[in-house]
Amino acid sequence: MALQTMLSILLSTLHAAGKLLAFALIILLAVASYRLTLHPLARIPGPRAAALSNIWLARRVRDGRMFEVGKDIHKCYGPVVRVGPDEVWFDSREGFAEVYGMFSVPWLRA
Repeated sequence: MALQTMLSILLSTLHAAGKLLAFALIILLAVASYRLTLHPLARIPGPRAAALSNIWLARRVRDGRMFEVGKDIHKCYGPVVRVGPDEVWFDSREGFAEVYGMFSVPWLRA
């Protein structure tokens, strides 16, 4: 009888863990969908992996390739590039003005 009780507890625990895993997966997919489509920076070009997580940029920093990545990414995507979920790099004043507007920044008018 004790074995049957232990088995019942184990199965109910596995069932709860499965529900928790499914819930976590749904949350991750919802966040990824938001960051790729509805986020205010979604229209900014850049690697999709960079839009999902900061891991993309962290790996390049760890490898010591920041300077090369900066040059290569701007060559590929243009003067404004999204390099993180909430991070954008600019290659020029024009790129900055494209996102923030020419007259919103006084020092940019000159």
